[in-house]
Amino acid sequence: MTNKRILLFNGNQVTAYLWHNSQLQAEGCFLPHAEDLQAFAIYLQQQKKSLFYWLADIAEESFQLEEIPYVQGRDRAALITRRLKQYFYSTPLSIALSLGRSSTGRRDEKVLFAALTRPEAMNIWLGVMRQQEATLAGIYSVSLILSSNAPRWLATDEPTLLITQTASGVHQSFFANKNLQFSRLTSLALLNLAPNHTPDSAEIAQAIATESVKTYQYLVGQRQIKPRTPIRVALLVAPEHKPQVEEQCQNIELLAFYFLDAELIAKNEKFKPSHHAHPSSTTLDQLLMHCLVAKPPAQQFAPAPLRHRYRLWQLRLALTSVAIIGLLSGLLFAIKTTFDTNRLQQETTAAISQTAIATQRYNALLASLPPTNISPDNLRALMMRYASLQKNTTNLTPLLTHLSQALNNRPAIELISLEWKIEPALTLPPGAHPLNPSDPIEVGAGGTATSPASTPPLAKNGQPVVTLKVTAQLPLSLSADLRAQKTHIEQFAQQLQNPQTQVFLLAMPFEVESGKALKSPQNAVDTSNTPAPVFSAMLVRPLLATP
Repeated sequence: MTNKRILLFNGNQVTAYLWHNSQLQAEGCFLPHAEDLQAFAIYLQQQKKSLFYWLADIAEESFQLEEIPYVQGRDRAALITRRLKQYFYSTPLSIALSLGRSSTGRRDEKVLFAALTRPEAMNIWLGVMRQQEATLAGIYSVSLILSSNAPRWLATDEPTLLITQTASGVHQSFFANKNLQFSRLTSLALLNLAPNHTPDSAEIAQAIATESVKTYQYLVGQRQIKPRTPIRVALLVAPEHKPQVEEQCQNIELLAFYFLDAELIAKNEKFKPSHHAHPSSTTLDQLLMHCLVAKPPAQQFAPAPLRHRYRLWQLRLALTSVAIIGLLSGLLFAIKTTFDTNRLQQETTAAISQTAIATQRYNALLASLPPTNISPDNLRALMMRYASLQKNTTNLTPLLTHLSQALNNRPAIELISLEWKIEPALTLPPGAHPLNPSDPIEVGAGGTATSPASTPPLAKNGQPVVTLKVTAQLPLSLSADLRAQKTHIEQFAQQLQNPQTQVFLLAMPFEVESGKALKSPQNAVDTSNTPAPVFSAMLVRPLLATP
């Protein structure tokens, strides 16, 4: 894991800290002298794999609040770049913070332009970092850290002046609608103290009270608040200074003071103070440095060339993360494949065992059957043939019932024989003709009979049919009466004819072909041996398989 280090710059010296497990540990203090610059270079060389966060706690920080036309894309970038050059021409360490859009008028965008106005004080240190190829994550200020974190601490949208005491001095930051509007640092060196004198609690309390009034007057002069408008003043100071500050900062007509709990904020931010920390005046500095590393602000002051190695580090981190994700995905897929393979092997083994058991049972059943002279293959073919026959077998009951009803209605007709069969397609024997009641058989002049001129449609082409050949005889008394024979046969055939059944006359008791004379039994020499008139007909129905 990459170590993270903070370089705290107070305008003169640089103090290095190691951030690990939410704790800070001081690692060195460097002054702008040749020996210390060399020591700083050696320190950077030793910690070359670390990420460095530059934190500037200096008074040379400027802010400009302006409303610009609401544009997007390249137009917005060009407009912001032009404004930054107008306000901060002498420094490349500048940014623009968007504060949202105005709620009135044409709804322009509110932008806070900020810059570190004395970059030459840091260039000597940044030059050493470039030489040692240190990975600079960004250049930040205390104001940027407060801009990202203070709205959570204040927990209000009302205009609030936040007073924060650090080792470099007293910060005054004005917030409205949870957005930073203005910030400045009153350095302890400007409090007219003796050289190398560390201010005590009373001096710090007096400075806070004085600077609160001055900042209020400045905000009124800049028209950020209306005159005679009371505001809240939140105080964030070290616990040992709180009694003196509370004594000095009494509520007045326009300023209402209240304290923020530094220990509670540190707990909420999950900051763990070091057991070897310096005096408590540095506790707030450590809290701000912890917030910087734990939740870096979205923007920072360093231009792109200074963060080139940091971009490369981000790219390597992204590629490494993708590689790790790919490796883990491959491992998970391999594990899943292994489990699936084991499961399939178990299922295969179980299937083989069940197959062996089923085979044993089948062989046992075969052994228990009586011996036969037919092989299993021939038996299988025979059963398939039997199934085919069963499929093509029809139920003759409806057809026979229909014939029985017709015979019951014609008691003079006596049944001689029946013959049925199934044919794949209807094939009529020679001399067969269908019965059509509208075209009865006529006995022509000269003793000849004629067949019907039209034939009704047969079963559908290619459809299997069942045929029933009926042979019957008429009473012997009708042997001499051809017309009576014809009438009985026609009436019998008409009773058999229906939409499901077609009737074909196969043979008549007399000749029906034209050109042949009808011979009457009365003209016969001997009528004692004359047989009873016999005729035959064929009933045809489409094949309906037996259910």
